[in-house]
Amino acid sequence: MSNELFNFDKILTYLPTEELVVSAYLLVDGGRVTKKGYLSELNSMIAKTKENIEAASGFDKSKQKRIFDTLEKIKSYVGDLFKNENEKTLLIYAGTKSELWQVYKLPIILKSKIIVDPKPHTQSLRSLLHNYKKYGVLLIDREKAQIYQVYLGEIKEYLAAYISEVPPKVNFRFESGLREKKILGKIGEKLHQFYRMLNDSIFDFFKEGKFDYLVLAGRKDIINEFQNYLHSYLSAMLIGTFEEEPATHQHTILEKANKVIKDFENNNINQLINKLIDELEPRGFGVAGLKKTIDALMADNIKTLVYMEDYIARGYSCPVCGHITLKLLEKCPYCENPLVNFNDIVDEIVESALNQGSEVLPVNENDKLKDAGKIGAVLRYKFETK
Repeated sequence: MSNELFNFDKILTYLPTEELVVSAYLLVDGGRVTKKGYLSELNSMIAKTKENIEAASGFDKSKQKRIFDTLEKIKSYVGDLFKNENEKTLLIYAGTKSELWQVYKLPIILKSKIIVDPKPHTQSLRSLLHNYKKYGVLLIDREKAQIYQVYLGEIKEYLAAYISEVPPKVNFRFESGLREKKILGKIGEKLHQFYRMLNDSIFDFFKEGKFDYLVLAGRKDIINEFQNYLHSYLSAMLIGTFEEEPATHQHTILEKANKVIKDFENNNINQLINKLIDELEPRGFGVAGLKKTIDALMADNIKTLVYMEDYIARGYSCPVCGHITLKLLEKCPYCENPLVNFNDIVDEIVESALNQGSEVLPVNENDKLKDAGKIGAVLRYKFETK
């Protein structure tokens, strides 16, 4: 079993076999649901999954039993062994015959669901790893500064702390005017040096890939002063500011930083969806709906894939050439290998788009995308869909 957030290799490189994999996503966020609540949700999902398996064709009694036993194993683990340590989502991947059993505890919210398919359901996971950005949060005043890396909604790394040589207070009651000016000049020079050093250090972190975007925190006047020293690349990556002191507790810093980050990300997603809707073919560079999105994907023509996180649709995929279709065919029209039925073909769409180098954006709530079919894409070039 693995609880390492980034150790997903076994799941992401898993190859389908004749057996099935149960993928369970369970929202366990203590701020949203109690243990009794998420256990009830899990029981409900398991009952619904059993009902669907019993109603579906192609599952003999022995295969059904292995699926049901796996579901009970998941239920026992969550009820008896899982201890919530401020996690928000629990992911379990369990093979119905193999020894596959992987558990991940995520610090972000994903919707609860159970998917039984030939391989692990990794749609949300792949989107998360591919698209989640790292944010540098710099807290600054004239005496000291600290920078954190925020990733997946949590403070992932404490990057550095800095102390300036600027004195915190200067008493001028017994100083002459000339002496006072000299002292102020020295203080200004030390502050100038501190800001320059800070900019150089932050820029080095940026070049090392420690963060993709920057958030500044401090008193408003100090933030305004320091922005004049920011490298042009850092200025372009600055997404927002908030007022706070470096000595503030990390929990408060994280809460305020996440609000800035959430506003920034939501604004980007809304702009992208507006562009998609405005560019719907045949007028421009956009398609909406499952069928047209698959057509664009099969033409290697998706620049950015956008979909609702709760969207699930049945479809078929070729395990050899990767062809995806909504039609039930005896064999792949391109390589003539048998097609595999997926209860959630969106997972295969996401994986294929990522393999093509497309940007993938899951969306929680957006009325325009919902009305357009819950899935769509901004295209690389114009083309006619059938």
